[in-house]
Amino acid sequence: MAIFVAIFLALLVAAGVLLAASVASSAKDKGESPFRTFRTAWSGRKNPDTDQRAAADAAAVEPVDLSLAQFLRETVDEGEAYLQVDDLAATLQRARDKAAGVLPGNRNR
Repeated sequence: MAIFVAIFLALLVAAGVLLAASVASSAKDKGESPFRTFRTAWSGRKNPDTDQRAAADAAAVEPVDLSLAQFLRETVDEGEAYLQVDDLAATLQRARDKAAGVLPGNRNR
C-alpha cells in the first residue's frame, strides 16, 4: 500500500511541475506548451539539428589514455605561482596577532 501512495505522490508532483511550467511560460516561448515542446524534442531524436550532431560527434571521440603523472608533466606552468608563500605567511601572522589581541587576559593590543 505504501508503494502505491509513493507512486501516486510522485505522479502528482510530476503533474504539478508540468502545470507550473505551463503557467510560467513567457512570451518568448512562442506560445508553445511544455507538452508540445516535449513532443518536438522527442521527435528531434530522429532528425537532430547541427548542435545535437556536434555534441554527438564530440561524445564519440575516443578518449586519450594518459597517466596523471604524464598529464601533469605536459601541462606544467612555468609562470609565477598563484599563491605566494611569503604573502600567505604574512597574512597568517597578521591574523594570529589580531586573534591573540582579542583573547581574554592578553592586553597586548
